[in-house]
Order: sequence, then C-alpha cells, then structure tokens
Amino acid sequence: MKKILIGLVLLTLHATTSQATGDKYLSSDTKLGLFIRSEFDDLSPEEVLAYEQNYAVLLTKLKEKQKLYKSDAAFLKHVFYTVHRKMLGEYEQYVTFSEIFKKEKKYDCVTGTAMFALVLDELGVSYEVHETDYHVYLVAFAGGKEYLFESTDPLNGFAWEPKEIAERRMFVNEESIRINTKLAMSGLASDDVDLQGATYIDNVVDLRQLAGLHYYNQALKHFNNNDLRDAYRMIIIAQGIYPTPRIKGASAFMFAAAFED
Repeated sequence: MKKILIGLVLLTLHATTSQATGDKYLSSDTKLGLFIRSEFDDLSPEEVLAYEQNYAVLLTKLKEKQKLYKSDAAFLKHVFYTVHRKMLGEYEQYVTFSEIFKKEKKYDCVTGTAMFALVLDELGVSYEVHETDYHVYLVAFAGGKEYLFESTDPLNGFAWEPKEIAERRMFVNEESIRINTKLAMSGLASDDVDLQGATYIDNVVDLRQLAGLHYYNQALKHFNNNDLRDAYRMIIIAQGIYPTPRIKGASAFMFAAAFED
C-alpha cells in the first residue's frame, strides 16, 4: 500500500474529526486558533498566550505604520518584509504553524502564507490565497492593483508589476503541469484520465480552507514518518474542512494503509 502512495506523497505543498474542529480556537477568538491547534502541538496555555502577545505586538506596529503610508505599494512592501524579518526565518517543509513563534521561526509555504493572510485580514487589506498542486501563494489587492506575496522568497517575494506577477503565476502552474505529466508518464499518477496529463490545480481558498491544507500537510508528514494512524486522523480533519478530490483521495489511501491487516 505504501508503494501505491508514492505519487500521492509527491503531491505536497512546497517552497502544502469534523468540520467544526476548524472553528475551535485554542485560547481566544483570534484567528490564530485556526492554525495553532492542539492536534498539531502539545502547547501550554502560557505558550499560546505568549504567541498571541507576540502577534498582537506585530499587528499594533503595522497598524501604526499603516496610518503613515500614503502609497499602497509602499505599505504592502513594508508589511511583506516586516513579517518576513520578524516572523519567518527558516524554511522547512511540513512544519506546524506554531513553529513561526519559536527561536528558529520555521515555516513552509502554507504556514508562511497563512501568516500573511492573517495579518492582511487584520489590516483590512483584500487578498486571495491560491492553492496549486505543489505550492500556495497570496495576491493582495489595493487601489485597483495586485500585489504578490510569495512567502518562500524572502528577498524577492513581493511583486507589484503586472507582467512579473503574471509570469511568476504562470511559472507555478507550468511546474504543476510538468510534474503532473512526468508522474502520469511514469505510472504514478491516478488512473482517472481527468487527473492525468497537462492539468493543474489553481484554486482560491479562504482562511478556513487554508487551515484544511495545513491538516493535509500534517497528514503527509505523519505518513512519511510511517505514523499511519495519525496520518489518517489528520486527513479526516482536512477532509471535513476542505473536501477536495485530492484530499478525499488521500483519505481513502491513508485509511487503507492505516487499517490494512
């Protein structure tokens, strides 16, 4: 069964119980509770409170700066690099969101994008989070213009020129097509013809669905570590929050792997 899942495990988000679980905040009504979860980490109330205070300090400073900037581009650029400098340190695949608040400030594309989305939400800035086959990224909107937030590129991840944004989005989708086609040719892709060949995912997801992708990533991490029952537990929660074909397929595979004789 594990060999069958090779193709599935490759479909991860790189530099990606019940539906009600995603709504249960750990300590307060802040939206941090969508991503700081007891399912992911064994955190004390004191640790969670410290994380929330750290986050509140960041927001306070950004809101003060927001009043001073007259240019949307300049302010959003400030947000991007401030969040990266203060919160996003070392990239590591499959880390939990709470790692952002620890010494190394570890993050991946899901948790890094989640941090940007949470901050922009608090600042009243419109945005879209895009889910692709192997990556997630954010596009903010202000003054009739688009601004790219690429969490895994701390140096050049903020873009505002329409041509550059279009090229970078095209590159992400072309990479999905290239890898999906390679998987299909090697026999690792799904037998479903609709999932083979030059196809790719490009969905706009909200914060709740992004939390579902975080559970999906944690399920893949547990599966890679041969912790099959925890992998299935995570994928069931992901499916309850965000029941996409990809997540439903992973759920079926992980159920078979976890409970086979």
